[in-house]
Amino acid sequence: MRTLLTGATGLIGANLVRTLLRAGERPRVLLTPGSDARPLAGLDVERVSGDVRDAHSLARAMKGVQRVFHAAGHVRFDDAGRLLLWTINVEGTRQVLQAARSAGVRRLVHVSSSVAVGHGTLDRPATEEGPPPERSTPYAESKRAAEEVALGDWGEVQVVVCNPTFVVGPYGTGATSAEVVRLVASGVVLAYPPGGANFVNADDVASGLALAMRTGQPRTRYILGGENLTHREFLAQVAEECGQRPPAVALPGWAARALGRTGDVLGALSSARLGWVNTPFLRQLFEPAYVSSARAERTLGYRPRPVRHGIRDALRWYQEEQLLPRDRPLTPRGVLIRS
Repeated sequence: MRTLLTGATGLIGANLVRTLLRAGERPRVLLTPGSDARPLAGLDVERVSGDVRDAHSLARAMKGVQRVFHAAGHVRFDDAGRLLLWTINVEGTRQVLQAARSAGVRRLVHVSSSVAVGHGTLDRPATEEGPPPERSTPYAESKRAAEEVALGDWGEVQVVVCNPTFVVGPYGTGATSAEVVRLVASGVVLAYPPGGANFVNADDVASGLALAMRTGQPRTRYILGGENLTHREFLAQVAEECGQRPPAVALPGWAARALGRTGDVLGALSSARLGWVNTPFLRQLFEPAYVSSARAERTLGYRPRPVRHGIRDALRWYQEEQLLPRDRPLTPRGVLIRS
């Protein structure tokens, strides 16, 4: 059965490609011209050139395809990137689904994000049925809007939505969530924000997406998460794994506000991505954003492992790509529970 994957060079997509290859598949991947293909180096995949915003290239890529994993997306958190977020994340999703319907695709898994789900506490983590958070980012708004598109009526195409949380693992280039691991290993993270989130291994997300493709219920959302941790706890685990001293000072609210405003101004003046230095993103780091993967675990058989697996894999990848020094060996000190 022919499978098409969009967003194959992203953190989630590159791990999903490897999951499909291990299952004996040879997926077709849609590559945007000029994209960084390092995460796919040496992999036996069918590569086609195209863009989720281009209906003609999507029609070519969908030819003979029965299944689609739609993992392509744009990440930016400030208002300056709102137009591009909407064009790629929302209208791009619409184009993919229209092409899938025209090509007779049977099933499509839409990769959304936990930012489209409400925030919960440790005692009451958010689920797929909860309301969206009161305060949000342009990125989260685009992901929720893309979900609304995906969960519409697409005829014979069975659409399943998955919501990964903060993903950590190898093969991510650019400003991915796993970039935090590299920054801690580089010794530049000196403070921790007081909030928390759910952290998950990239290859566990990939396995969850494959499960959703096989047995997920159409027009249903599945949170694919791992461990609910405070940011301090997560950063401490990263520091343990690379032999760095963990951040021991809480990031003051005034400092975060000043950094955010600076990023907002620079973002408005330049089209360059400013990563996480802006008010919407920094503000959410001060809030609890815990979620539950109970539905995916109960109905799909999803089994996430401790996030240390992803941390170690990410560190290894960054050294292989010379994004971290190779002459300083990693010295993991945390306990790794194998499963």
